[in-house]
Amino acid sequence: MAASPIHSVMSPLFSVILPCYNHGIYLREAIASLEHSQETRWEAIVINDGSTDPETLAVFEELRQRGYRVHDQANGGLAYARNVGMGLAQGEYLLPLDADNKIRPNYLGQSAEILAARPEVGVVYGDMEFFGEQIGRWELPEFSLYRLLLANFIDACSVFRKTVWQQVGGFDEQMPDRLGYEDWEFWLAVAARGWQFARIPAVMFDYRVRSDSMVARCKEPENQQKLVRYLCQKHQALYDQFLPDILAEKEFLWFREQERAESLRQRLQVAETRLEKLERALAQTEEERAAAQLAADRLAVEVTYTRAEAEQWQERVRAMESSKFWRLRQWWFRCKRRFGWR
Repeated sequence: MAASPIHSVMSPLFSVILPCYNHGIYLREAIASLEHSQETRWEAIVINDGSTDPETLAVFEELRQRGYRVHDQANGGLAYARNVGMGLAQGEYLLPLDADNKIRPNYLGQSAEILAARPEVGVVYGDMEFFGEQIGRWELPEFSLYRLLLANFIDACSVFRKTVWQQVGGFDEQMPDRLGYEDWEFWLAVAARGWQFARIPAVMFDYRVRSDSMVARCKEPENQQKLVRYLCQKHQALYDQFLPDILAEKEFLWFREQERAESLRQRLQVAETRLEKLERALAQTEEERAAAQLAADRLAVEVTYTRAEAEQWQERVRAMESSKFWRLRQWWFRCKRRFGWR
């Protein structure tokens, strides 16, 4: 991995914050993607959030040797780690980059152009490409506050002004049980202050899908309920503006999911019935095959014994034919034929 020519810039335009807790195995890829950026005015701040993994600690030391800034702290969770890094940031624009993700080379440059040209925009986001345990592109929709209130669709790997982060007080470090959704809460707080969001209609970063990620924990029903309740209470003023529409939408989604669940239940019932019939037919076939095999085995035994018995009788016949009595008998029958004896 080549050394970064920019991480020593005194007044960077971008500060890229990379929180890392025992994910050093991925961190080199994240740094490499940053080093390939077409935008050169950036600094990287790596936050060691209490890592204990030896390989991760070795990667931190390697980055220090190359001149990167690595900040060590006791484990405080993702929101706290991001806030610490952003508090250390010198850049005008901030980008949280998780240690297991990667950005595309044009992400910083295109974001800078939008933010410079549109002062009303506080956040820039783009589409993502999945890799790891899932592949495919996630094409994100254009920004809608109503859509954001229903569910988060903007990943934390978005570019925003440092003044935006300062205004909202950073990422919420009091999320229930540190389960996640800090990014969703952050976007709601930004929207509540009137900032606009701009989407780049292209893939701007690569998102690593892992079954053990925090996102998977957030989607567990019990955790989901707890987190959404927290968000609604904290941003009640926003939700009150769209409350009738949100309730109607949630009701529609509930009924749609119920219909889908019923459809799946019926499909499952049909499939189970077919499977049961096939299993019965297979069992009958197996019984028939077993009966045929048993009959064949018995016939094979009978053939074996019959062949042995036939050989024994043939041997007895040969013995009789070679005996003195048999030769005398043969002579007697020849004489009877020759002399006409009766």
